[in-house]
Amino acid sequence: MKRIVRWVGLSATAALAACAMPSDVSDVQMILGSKATSGTPFAQALFQEYQAYTAQQVQTEVEWVDASDTARKGLRAGAGEAVLPDELSQRPIPASALPELTAARARLMAYFAGGATQRVPAAAAKAQVAFDCWLEQEAEGIAKGPCRTTFLAHEPMLKKAVGVTEVAADTRRDFTVTFALGSAQISAQAAQTLKEVVAAQAQMRAPVVMVAGFTDTLGSADANMRLARQRADAVTAELVKLGVNPAIIAEDALGETSLAVKTQDGVAEAKNRRVEITLGSATWSRAGYGGYAYGGGGHGWGGYYGAHSQAVFFAPGSSKLSAEAIERLKQVVVAQKSMKPLSVRVIGFTDRTGSAATNARLSRERAQAVATEIAKLGGTTTSVEARPGETWGMGHDGRARRVEILFDY
Repeated sequence: MKRIVRWVGLSATAALAACAMPSDVSDVQMILGSKATSGTPFAQALFQEYQAYTAQQVQTEVEWVDASDTARKGLRAGAGEAVLPDELSQRPIPASALPELTAARARLMAYFAGGATQRVPAAAAKAQVAFDCWLEQEAEGIAKGPCRTTFLAHEPMLKKAVGVTEVAADTRRDFTVTFALGSAQISAQAAQTLKEVVAAQAQMRAPVVMVAGFTDTLGSADANMRLARQRADAVTAELVKLGVNPAIIAEDALGETSLAVKTQDGVAEAKNRRVEITLGSATWSRAGYGGYAYGGGGHGWGGYYGAHSQAVFFAPGSSKLSAEAIERLKQVVVAQKSMKPLSVRVIGFTDRTGSAATNARLSRERAQAVATEIAKLGGTTTSVEARPGETWGMGHDGRARRVEILFDY
């Protein structure tokens, strides 16, 4: 039977079948029979927690493939390597669980940045592994399972004795810039605010920058939607110019549909002519619309889709490969040469913010750019496909601006 493997990096298993591969068994046996050899107290505690979790996965759940993934993380931690909590994009998380999990991971990373791994290494390690387990349970349809309970029980131990509210405040920041009547021009005051946004994003290491454009009610709804898009585009362009990674920007245009100041139709209200920028959360709370974007963060662009897959990401409207994406593709080529798949498929995607014609062209250009780069790096591709406008969340979902590389066996 033909087997399809979505490439997940050099540390991935060579096949994702129902039964375990020899490498899976080997990694599990290695961690269960070894001890942490180096690293900080947190790294050693993390090794022990991943070791215990691996044993549970094998002995209780009989999940060898998941156990091997856990084992590899534990072995890396035991060797003194920095191992981060899993990204949400590594598993097919239900949409209903995304906001809580996104916020939980943001808090966890804030605690770590605030020194929790030094203050309480055992509790920090327990919380990290519980979070990884929580993701796994949600992906398997176990809503609000025991691992979530364990994470929430240990979270208070990670907070600073003084200034706990500071962590909560730093997990979300909101900014607003306003525009002149009928204009999408960035004013001097707006430019200064956007500099503050960039500084805050760098300080917080916010994983998501959400940009939403709005108008007042003067003019037609269609014209206002176009103007809102132009304003959002202008803010996004300025943020990228100032150094924000375009892969973490999720952009949307709401036109006159969500007013800061409620007015009748045909009213020119200055406070409604705005773009809102939100850092560090996966949901805009005021209007109830959400967006998700992944990648960057200094760890290489990539995210998992479906059960196991990885993609390189693109800026809105762009088919240009970033330096990070090229580094990721170098790993793809190395993996291809070592794993020797029967075929390599490259599939380009877009979000749904552009026209059908634009998205069809853009998805094809992205896929072709990746295929060309793979060939340049010494690899080969069997086919290049385009799937414009295919996304999981809102139309501006940052995960949709991607190209996937699939190995077939």
